Amino acid sequence: MENQSNEAPVAAAAAAEVSSTTQPAEPTKRSLRVQTWKKIQEGKVGIGFNGIFNRIPAFVDADKAAALLIQEEEFKKAQHIKVNIDRALHDFKEQSMLANKSVYLPSTRDSPALCLKVDVPADATDEQKKEALRVQDIQKFRSEIGLDSDLKLDLVVIGSVVVSRDGYRIGRGNGFADLDIGLLIELGVITPETAIVTIVHDVQVVDTLPVNLFQKYDTPVDIIVTPTEVIRVAKRLPRPNGVFWELLSERRLKILPVLQQLKEQLEKAGKKITLKEEDTDVEQHQNSRRRRGPLRRRFQRGNPGRTTSQTDNEQQGDNAQKRTPRRKGRFINRRRRTNKSEGDQSGVEVGVKSEDRKFDEGGAGERRPKKKNRPHRDFCVKLTNLTRDIRVKDLKSELRKRECNPLSITWKGHFGKCFLHFGNRNGAPSTQDDVDKVLKSLNDLSLTITTGGGDSAPAAGAAEEPPVENVNAPVQTKTINVNVELLNFGAKKNAGGNTSAGEGGNTNVNGEGGNAAAGEGAASRIESVDTTTV
Repeated sequence: MENQSNEAPVAAAAAAEVSSTTQPAEPTKRSLRVQTWKKIQEGKVGIGFNGIFNRIPAFVDADKAAALLIQEEEFKKAQHIKVNIDRALHDFKEQSMLANKSVYLPSTRDSPALCLKVDVPADATDEQKKEALRVQDIQKFRSEIGLDSDLKLDLVVIGSVVVSRDGYRIGRGNGFADLDIGLLIELGVITPETAIVTIVHDVQVVDTLPVNLFQKYDTPVDIIVTPTEVIRVAKRLPRPNGVFWELLSERRLKILPVLQQLKEQLEKAGKKITLKEEDTDVEQHQNSRRRRGPLRRRFQRGNPGRTTSQTDNEQQGDNAQKRTPRRKGRFINRRRRTNKSEGDQSGVEVGVKSEDRKFDEGGAGERRPKKKNRPHRDFCVKLTNLTRDIRVKDLKSELRKRECNPLSITWKGHFGKCFLHFGNRNGAPSTQDDVDKVLKSLNDLSLTITTGGGDSAPAAGAAEEPPVENVNAPVQTKTINVNVELLNFGAKKNAGGNTSAGEGGNTNVNGEGGNAAAGEGAASRIESVDTTTV
């Protein structure tokens, strides 16, 4: 652990979310999580701002970590592998499917199943195996594994927020991963021969963690895999020996039907089970109503925001002070928030928050809308000759077939065109080979659409019209050839406002018949349109 600060003590609730250069006097699981999330953000190794904090973080080069794991003997000998649904583990799930392993996923919250098996035909292609992992309908490519199954797992892969080289692991804090492992051990699905592996980034690995933070229900790991190395724990730590019913409340059993079903089976067998009388479990999603938009949470009074786990509440102790609530005004204080060096003990995450408080140069003092943290766009491809009966889903389907994956699409079908935005998702700038690969995939692009039949519903908001005679017109299929034009953002910025985009002079990007210059103005017009992610 790093050297701890000897300055005056600060309230534990505020000290849990300090900057990466300051640590609380007594580290807690929450403080270690926040410290690791900030290291990922400051090191720019995370994928998306919303994919880092308060969850198992997604990180770059996760595919390299998966490539290292599939070379280990534990993977080669394993046949039944269970993988959690964290985004950082997706590349490993694909590699497991391509290696013809039996892959199992966690069941849904309202399902009585122990886990879900990914089923694909024996003659399925590699693309069909990858598609089986992307489906949202659990009835497709999924089969439920019940409590009476004799399944024995060979390998279990879970995500982590921070992990030590001696095998201690800290998750995101809601306790469901530890509870799932305890349930599998209770039923004998996880045996002493089962290897528990975690895939993390190098910045998530520390030498040691305080042993007093961990309880009997915390799950240790046997192997730690990063994009650069495979760490094997020298001495296996003791695992949970099952489900600790005395730590569970009646409400949590209602959330997980599989636990309720197991409890009923054990009670019928004569085992006496006593649950926790006082419900102190704090769930990850308390509010069933989802907030619309990012500003709703920001301007909410009091901002309940993050919820903590049971272990976080226990470790803060009786001396922990409550976090100072936000001011209960319509707007947030626009003055610059001072940091701790300036005498304000409440100046938490100053570097992150101050970037959001920018104002107009005219002094109007109005809050600018926060831009989405999306990957940088290197170049754009303009598609024209689109007819009004083409929908964006038709284009997306054709792009998937051609393995063309833009970062986003600006759709202007009513003007007969759209824009495909491309860039490197890992943060590195796109090369000429990337541009050539995209243009090659879009060569001879054409869209096939079906019209007629008389069964299609009228467009939304359209006025009712009297029936026409050809409502039962035969179904017709037509193919539309699409024109492809390259717009290079970098070339336009270097050339200045007088250089035209693409190959042939001025490019119309506003959809209203005007010729727009291909400098900063053209790029800004493209950026201003609402985009839809592929």
